[in-house]
Amino acid sequence: MQRRQFNRYLSTLLLTAALPSYAFAAGEARYASACADKDQQHWLIVFNYHGKELARHPLASRAHQVLTHPTKPWVFVVARRPGQYLLGFDLNTGEQVASLTAAAGKDFCGHMQISANGRYLYTTENLSLTSEGFIGVRDIAANFEQIKSISSAGIGPHQLLLNQAGDTMVVANGGIHTRDRVKLNLETMQSNLSYIDLASGSVKQQVALDSEHFQLSIRHIAINQRDQVLIAMQYQGAMSDQVPLVATHTLGEKAVSYLSIPMEEFYQLKQYCGSACFDKSGDIAAISAPKGDRILFWDVANNTYLSSSKVRDGCGIAQDSQVQSFIISSGRGKVYQINPVSGEKQTLLSNKTIQWDNHLAGVGLAG
Repeated sequence: MQRRQFNRYLSTLLLTAALPSYAFAAGEARYASACADKDQQHWLIVFNYHGKELARHPLASRAHQVLTHPTKPWVFVVARRPGQYLLGFDLNTGEQVASLTAAAGKDFCGHMQISANGRYLYTTENLSLTSEGFIGVRDIAANFEQIKSISSAGIGPHQLLLNQAGDTMVVANGGIHTRDRVKLNLETMQSNLSYIDLASGSVKQQVALDSEHFQLSIRHIAINQRDQVLIAMQYQGAMSDQVPLVATHTLGEKAVSYLSIPMEEFYQLKQYCGSACFDKSGDIAAISAPKGDRILFWDVANNTYLSSSKVRDGCGIAQDSQVQSFIISSGRGKVYQINPVSGEKQTLLSNKTIQWDNHLAGVGLAG
């Protein structure tokens, strides 16, 4: 059967609510992302390192983050903010293992995390009326029952990540009060990076940006083996303003440290950074700027800017299995492998019928 015919057949099965079954090769590198096709049907798609599509699940509306379970062959996808659904699928059987809806009066904010032991699911959420932020805590072993809701210590929370010890949640509170994605407080907004003790719910440390940069919104973060946090920001002020868009921070430091961006690169970014990611070594940082068609790289171990790569509408970034290498997805249906040190760039997948969404995830090999 031709590959195009097979994909059409697979889609037909899914649209009639049949659950597919997939066999994955042992040790096979896999990636997943939400996307939309040419008919604006939304999907969760899993593919391998060679660009071969392995699984496809229909979604009711646009999604944002995709996340793998650390000990089971499960992959989760959460709706774009303000969202109402979170789904989980078994990669070996195609079975749906989770279908969650945000609590009344709340929205999912596009990101989630799972504890290292696979027991707890954490989500960023906010009150629909005020954008006050929360971390929802659900017990996966108890059929995803919500057991706790912790303040995120800010408004408009977006991405959240666990530290290496697994006892502290780092939350990017974007600072923007929105209603149906309309921004209501741009003249008074204040974002922050908050470190939340999961046992007590207390704030270990909160870092806000200086008053000069109050219209910078902390949106996406990454964390490396040394618990250094990479911060990607979006500016809500004038396009002509020169402001820092990328920073790092480690718990205990008094303020964030801004990373330099060459002037010839800065104005191409259009004040908007998307995904953040460290390479496997934790020494190389990558930030996407989809509005500027750029992926930027830094050597954070030596605090130096490395390079950039042009990727049209490129936003999703995932670690490669090799150091100094990243997998990048774009809204133009392409997936690349990029080494910012050597400058090598390889196209892994090209499918003009789909638009990859903002985030790309490496899919675990459990099961």
